[in-house]
Amino acid sequence: MSRFADPDPRFLFPHSPVPTRCQTEPATFDFANGDRSGESREATERRLARARRACSGCPIVRDCLRWALVNMDLTKVGIYAATTPNQRTALRKRMVDRLGPDWIDVLADQDQARRERAAAARHTPLTISQARIVALDREVNGPMPRPLTPVQQQRNMARLMAGLKAA
Repeated sequence: MSRFADPDPRFLFPHSPVPTRCQTEPATFDFANGDRSGESREATERRLARARRACSGCPIVRDCLRWALVNMDLTKVGIYAATTPNQRTALRKRMVDRLGPDWIDVLADQDQARRERAAAARHTPLTISQARIVALDREVNGPMPRPLTPVQQQRNMARLMAGLKAA
């Protein structure tokens, strides 16, 4: 019997085509509840802020948070998607309130339905109205740039912080 929990196979760990900051600087994201590592509260807050800034520019932050929430036993320590272990616990409680005690199954079902719709869409052409909407969106918004711009990073950080404050 393994002493480590296995990740939920319905939620794969997110991968990015480019190395993420958590891969290149893992020490930045190493944090446990109450971890002060012999440093002052201000130093700990600076360390957390540095990790959160790094997460705000990450292209897989949304999927990282989902994975961290679902795999509680694997994420008892560390910063994932700009959240601490305590913040993830609060977010899990919100998920229970919002989706019920089987919220992980609900998310898995939603993901499966989304994959099925995407597969069906590949075999079903867009209607003329849908094609016009897609063309208009591309004309107005352009393609999604990679890597994220500083404005997008700030927007992601604001969204992450708003979600954490609501938790």
